[in-house]
Amino acid sequence: MTANRITLDLGDIRITGIEAAGRPGMPLLVCLPGGGYNASYFDVAGYSLVDAARRDGFSVVSLDRPGYGGSTALEGEISFRRNAQVLQGAIAELWNRHFSDSPGIVLVGHSIGGAIALHLAAGDRTWPLLGVSVTGIHDESQRSNDALKSQPPASSIEFSREHLLRFMYGPDDTYDPGVLDIAKHAESPVPIAELVEVAGQWCTDFAGLAARIEVPVHYGLAEHEGFWHSSDESVAAFGKAFTAAPSVAARRILGGGHNIDHHYAGAAFHKEQLDFAKGLVSPA
Repeated sequence: MTANRITLDLGDIRITGIEAAGRPGMPLLVCLPGGGYNASYFDVAGYSLVDAARRDGFSVVSLDRPGYGGSTALEGEISFRRNAQVLQGAIAELWNRHFSDSPGIVLVGHSIGGAIALHLAAGDRTWPLLGVSVTGIHDESQRSNDALKSQPPASSIEFSREHLLRFMYGPDDTYDPGVLDIAKHAESPVPIAELVEVAGQWCTDFAGLAARIEVPVHYGLAEHEGFWHSSDESVAAFGKAFTAAPSVAARRILGGGHNIDHHYAGAAFHKEQLDFAKGLVSPA
């Protein structure tokens, strides 16, 4: 873990995160973690995409989404759309301050962070987007959000260890159980509104968003998903929704659970993500 803490001030909103510098001429990776995790999700010792990216020459930033870590919580509308609006400005600040000599940005999003990355890729931006790599998100949920709808949307809950084992991790032989303790610093309460949206409105919105994305897409869904229907057919159908993208690589990640980054299969998948990002500026 070699990342430095950063703070981006956007008027009355603050976004925090971590960053590690790479070589000139490489894409900037901007990582968005999922529900229940702060920016350190991508920088857990022994399972760090940030370290892997830095060793490969990339500059990489992992952001605390609104309401996570030191980032200002959203008021009023708590939604993926609003997350994307705030993060568009934060990424613009990053780009203008430090990275405008880079060839462009590659978004890396996990779970709810993946949904928000797709919102960003489908919307208006003030910085150059090269491509997007997302994991742990789909539009065919295994979980109902009915039990959460009656709770205040601005309230938050913390996942218990039992919930993490049930939903975030695969079978015992797919990960080292010690990773849950190592990754404890990356856990954060998740707003109820995010859990309601990801199993509801997101599944309705996805197809329209996907059809507006005009950059290459890289997508992976774990074999042992706790939240989504995972099959070769469901992964292929998700990939086919990106009708305007010049290329789509979509596959099922065998031997992993929802938090694929923290499984034995994570390191190989990180390499795949980094190879995808490299190919956006140096096609094979």
